Amino acid sequence: MVQESTYGLQKVMRLLQLFERFLQGACISKRSAAEEFGVSEKTIQRDIEDLRIYFADFSWGKGTDAIVYRPSDKGYLLESEYIRWLTPQEVMVTAKILLESRALPKAELDLLLDKLADQCARHDRKPILDAINNERFLYQPVRHNKPVFRLLWDVNQAVRERRILELDYEKAGTPDVVFRTVEPLGIIFSEFYFYLIAHLHKENKEYPAIYRIDRIRSCRATDRRFTVREQDRFQEGQYRQKIQFMQSGELLHVVFRFKGTAIEAVADRLPNARITAEGEHYIVETEVFGRGIKMWLLSQAQYVEVLQPAHFREEMSKTIEEMRKNYWSGTFATHGQELSNGMC
Repeated sequence: MVQESTYGLQKVMRLLQLFERFLQGACISKRSAAEEFGVSEKTIQRDIEDLRIYFADFSWGKGTDAIVYRPSDKGYLLESEYIRWLTPQEVMVTAKILLESRALPKAELDLLLDKLADQCARHDRKPILDAINNERFLYQPVRHNKPVFRLLWDVNQAVRERRILELDYEKAGTPDVVFRTVEPLGIIFSEFYFYLIAHLHKENKEYPAIYRIDRIRSCRATDRRFTVREQDRFQEGQYRQKIQFMQSGELLHVVFRFKGTAIEAVADRLPNARITAEGEHYIVETEVFGRGIKMWLLSQAQYVEVLQPAHFREEMSKTIEEMRKNYWSGTFATHGQELSNGMC
């Protein structure tokens, strides 16, 4: 009786392991499997037939599944119209994006990378981890280094359920913490940071406010809910195209001349832009929220000329003049010393 029970348990465990390997895309050799599990090749053949029937009767994703023999590899594998496990290439790309984003603290990143590697076939895991281990060791998260997974999830739940949030929020550049009651609309990621897009509760402002997630000291989802008309429903995708620079404010229609060669970089930075060739240059029209685009335009140096609106062109001109004064004020500081222009 004990022997039968032990045999039955061994068979169940063997079937489960074979089942997992098939799902992971492994090619299973009867001889290798028989040696590994200490059974005959006929036993492995029966296991494969049982799993073949199971996959034929039950769909594990989109499309159909079937266990087939591959002569070139001398083994069996699961053919599926839909690949449910991540390929090594997909894991590698995702890992690189996570590492370059620097958005996650080291502990959360390591946990996520290990789980990602576990989503591909077993024999592919070590090459993937070997390829990213150096970057992983030298990884430098952004300075706040705060856990974000739980807070992002809690905020996302409030967005989904349209619950009013009460925030204790740390203002930029100061130790001051302010209290805010907001109607959360969505979460956006941009250049190292996650942001909450929200309307201040009971304040009839035309444009939403932006809160950096890591600056939220505490967050409480209330039982109160807010309503949004369908035509006013917040859509992250559309909003994201107009808020590339994570600053709130009025919608600004900007026209500028681009004199550089990498116009595709401009199109990538401003996905909603309309670009028209003008000889060797380009005219770019775009709409953005807030004044963040000003910093980006200034970073393009002499390759950009703002054309419209007139008040924004004038503002850019004044800022450039102030920048010029930093270099032509008569003296400059270096390593704590004041040196006059022209002196060694």
